[in-house]
Amino acid sequence: MRGATATQAQATMPAYGRTESGTRAGHFPHMYMSHRSKNESQHDNACDRHESGIDLRESGHCMHMSQATYNKRIERYFPNQGRAPLNNRRHESTIRNIIQPRFTRDDPLKSGNHTSNVAVIVSSSRYWFNYRHVTNALSIYQLLKRGGISDDNIILMLADDIPCNMRNPFRGKIFSRGANGGMGDDLMEGVEIDYSGTDVTVDAFLRVLLGRNLPGEGETNGLHRRSLPKMDENTNVMVLMTGHGGDNFFKFQDGEELMSNDIASVFSQMYAMKRYKEILFISDTCQAFTMADEITVPNVYSVGSSLKDQNSYASHSDPQVGQSVIDRYSKVIKDFMDDAVTMTSTSKTDTMSSSLDSATVAVMERFNLHDALVRIPMTHGELGANSKVGHTDSLCSRKMNQVPLSDFFAAPLEERERQMKQRQHAASASLWMNESNFTSSEQEFVVEQECVLPEATMNDSPVKEEIRDGMSVFDLKFIAAAIGLVLFMNTVSRKW
Repeated sequence: MRGATATQAQATMPAYGRTESGTRAGHFPHMYMSHRSKNESQHDNACDRHESGIDLRESGHCMHMSQATYNKRIERYFPNQGRAPLNNRRHESTIRNIIQPRFTRDDPLKSGNHTSNVAVIVSSSRYWFNYRHVTNALSIYQLLKRGGISDDNIILMLADDIPCNMRNPFRGKIFSRGANGGMGDDLMEGVEIDYSGTDVTVDAFLRVLLGRNLPGEGETNGLHRRSLPKMDENTNVMVLMTGHGGDNFFKFQDGEELMSNDIASVFSQMYAMKRYKEILFISDTCQAFTMADEITVPNVYSVGSSLKDQNSYASHSDPQVGQSVIDRYSKVIKDFMDDAVTMTSTSKTDTMSSSLDSATVAVMERFNLHDALVRIPMTHGELGANSKVGHTDSLCSRKMNQVPLSDFFAAPLEERERQMKQRQHAASASLWMNESNFTSSEQEFVVEQECVLPEATMNDSPVKEEIRDGMSVFDLKFIAAAIGLVLFMNTVSRKW
């Protein structure tokens, strides 16, 4: 088989399968047993030398391992890290070689001297088939929450209410890795949306960055109660845009466009108004990096999921949802961060937590911007043919490989310490409460995400749908009405 390709060689090999008892079953079991002791045992021994620092699985020597066998081996070498399977087994060697060694140093990356963090996240696409753009935005949103950034400092703009879309079989929920019958990781947990529907416009986006409220915004009794975060010369700002775009433009709901010169202009105004210390600008769309073409002000890190004349591709679809559930660029950032936390945490960590998580912050402090947003997606992202991540730090006083991810994805140290003290006080107070009363009061807040239909009654009071196995009572009424209409028309046609 000297002249055969790898694919042809695999096609000519016998198809073996491993049973649950650990024995092999295949077309030629006697042939398999005759050479197992020499060949496969050598493969297994090679895999056992995994801790030597050589990634044998990626080179093809250990690809015969099942996911269960792989997880057992990871648990053997990293006893505290094998508590959950990795989202991508290829991440393990990269995490071990890049992230874990940095835990042996006291100050692996020096943080900037900022005093606050603000994030503006925009998903500008409407309609059900753009499901993935909402999960892109919510994936980054959840990382920010785990980094300790509060909702007061996050502006979340979602153009379409995908979780409550009538086509969503799991009403009020949205998943990036698969619905799993509604039991998957729900990204809507703990989410606070600031702008939705027709409120998501270019004008609203620019006003948020410039701190210009509409009349009544931010006031307790005003028409619009959303308040804009405070920003000054010591604020690090992260701006994420995900949706559809092209060469030097980004679409808002198919009705208007944000141009690259608009981005350059608003950043210039923010610089003149002293509304930032550093900006991280991320665009996840087709020809994304062209949105940074005209930026000229200092200390703006720009990253785009694709270059000019390149596309940004969807990752995978879920058969239960019926749509692509996330884009490739956002997926690899989320998956790699979750896997890094799984491997480096000394205790069991909930990677879907919507509040401050110390293990996540520890990884962010040891993970620089270039590795997290450029190098890892290019290495593990499978972004698509000829798609590359664009980035620049030419206008910045620090290079991207010197900036910890925590400078933009986590709250400052003082804020995190304040949140930890609040947790400790809450835990101490709970010890004095009656256990049964505490449990019952806690259950009152654990409510399944419900979809609200505004203006559903004459008195303008919102009506909450009753959700049963992904179908609301309104769906049932519509089906019954449709059946009745068909029967009526059939009866009328017979008479005539």
